[in-house]
This record gives sequence, structure tokens and C-alpha cells, in this order.
Amino acid sequence: MNLYQTVSSVLAARGIRRNGMKKLRLSWPERPMLLIALILSIPAFYLVLTGAQPSYRSAGHWLYGVVATMMSVDILVTCNRGQRGWVGDLSKVDLLVLLGALASTWPTESPWSNIEWLLRLGYCGVVFIRLATLLAKYVAPHRLLQIVTLAVFVLAIAGAGFFWLEPKVHTYADGVWLAFITGATVGYGDLVPSTPASRIFAAFIVLLGYALFSVVTASIAALLVGEDEKRFMRGLHSDMRMLREEIAALRAGLRDSLSAPNSGAGENKDKN
Repeated sequence: MNLYQTVSSVLAARGIRRNGMKKLRLSWPERPMLLIALILSIPAFYLVLTGAQPSYRSAGHWLYGVVATMMSVDILVTCNRGQRGWVGDLSKVDLLVLLGALASTWPTESPWSNIEWLLRLGYCGVVFIRLATLLAKYVAPHRLLQIVTLAVFVLAIAGAGFFWLEPKVHTYADGVWLAFITGATVGYGDLVPSTPASRIFAAFIVLLGYALFSVVTASIAALLVGEDEKRFMRGLHSDMRMLREEIAALRAGLRDSLSAPNSGAGENKDKN
């Protein structure tokens, strides 16, 4: 094993990449229609829940119809791209979201019964889990730009959500502040969710805030570790250059020492 192979094996054992940290860049989601449908299901839920007028509830049911249509198109496109048939490529969670959206298009009366509350909250949980799994690969610790962009977007949307759902919030700035202290789990007590709709919204913001704050912290730590890796790599390359120079000097000295006796023996033969 030569010197390069030895150093490469040491780097592989330490888990250090040759190219260091990956470049920070934004990437477009692979299934944008699914992402949009999952996001639209959130205002649809609250339109049906908090609709003070029948027109609001009707808009929520129609929006659920749009979600179901987009989910159907996305599932068909995904299955057509696969090679294992539509049964193998069909996600059970996506099918559950589609069936829940279709069921939510059916007009209901307010207030909800306990069974309807359980079903709708369960559906919200499924949507939240599917949305989290869809966005998980785009918030890896080495993608700080994407994580910060997503966090700002979520904070802006959450602020608008609290401004809409919480009667104690009178300005959009207060909504953003309530969204931040809810996601950060600070809880100063100056603004608190007081309605069932805003409390349900706050519960999901807390879960999302845990995830985002954890990933942001991990991203910052990864950047710091990446700087240490770069310094280690620079020192390692410097040591490798010194080793090459020393090996070259040793080889030159060895050649000189081996050629000296031969030259002396040749001179003795000439004298004889």
C-alpha cells in the first residue's frame, strides 16, 4: 500500500470527505404538486373549522376538492414513472391523504361531533407527517441556505395563521411574534392561543419548531466542524508534501550510497 492509499484509508476511517462540505444550493422538489396539495389542505381545514359563514365552509370543502384532484394527478404521474406497477409505487400515506381529502369534500355542519374531531385531527396528523417526510431530505444539516429559507417561509405563514385564527392578535407582527415564541417553545405569556383553532395550529407549530430549530443548530455545528475539517486537510496535505520530500531525499541518498561502491570497484579494476 502506497502513501496515497494509506492517507485515503485514514480519511475514510475518520469519515472525512475529500471535497469537504457540500455546496449550499436550493433544489426544486421532485413532486411539487404533492407539496402544494399538502400545503393547501391546511387552509382548507381551518376554513371548514372556523367558517363563521356557510360560504367559508363551502370554500374549505371546495379547496379539499382541489387537494384531492392534485393528489390524484400526482399519484398517477408517479405511478406512470415507476417500473414496478402502480401497486408497488403507490404510497399508502399518499392514498390515505387522498381518501381523507375526498371525504372532507362532503359538506358538514358546525360544531363538529367528537368522532368528526378525531377523524379530522387524525387526518391533519397524517398530512403533517407526509409533509415532514417530503421536506426532510431538503433540510439536511449541510443545506443551511435551504433550512433558513424554509424557516423564514414557515414563520411568515405561521404569523398569518395566528393573525387569522387568534382574536387576541390584532396585527400581523403580533402573529409573527406569537408564531416565533410558539415554535421556540419560549412561552412568555404575553400572547397565548385561546381558541380551539389557534391551539391546534399552535400544536403543529411547536412540532415544526422543534424540528427546524434542531436542524438549524445541526447546520451551524456542521459548518463549524467543516472548518475544522478544512484545517485538518490543509495540515494533512502539508505533512504529505513533507513526507514526499523526505522520501525523495532518502531515495537519492540510497542511490548515491549504492552507486559509490560500484564506482570504487570499477576504479580498482582499471588500476590493475
